[in-house]
Amino acid sequence: MAIQFEFISSDTVMGKSSEEKINIIMKSVRKDKILVLEEPLTPAEEKLLIMKTMTAITRDFPGIEVCSLGNTVDDLKSRVIKFLGGKTSGLTVVGPSNLVHQVKRDPNKLRFVAGK
Repeated sequence: MAIQFEFISSDTVMGKSSEEKINIIMKSVRKDKILVLEEPLTPAEEKLLIMKTMTAITRDFPGIEVCSLGNTVDDLKSRVIKFLGGKTSGLTVVGPSNLVHQVKRDPNKLRFVAGK
């Protein structure tokens, strides 16, 4: 069976609350898709995603793996850029833990090893 990747543009989540972003992510990951978000999640959004995932774990949904690359600091500069409609650099990859076997991260790249 093939592994599905879903690429989500920053325009898709622009203007959405953190809760709405998390719901979009959870809906796709529960369908065994690996998501690549053009705009990285903030540390607070990653924390919210992990907290929400912990309450949703079942035998059929074992959890997620999440990793962000690039600008993950939610500082004033990033908020001004987003407010003005700009994009901060980076991305976030999220996948179900039953598909993602290994995540390796260094400052310039991410490596996800996935399979069924």
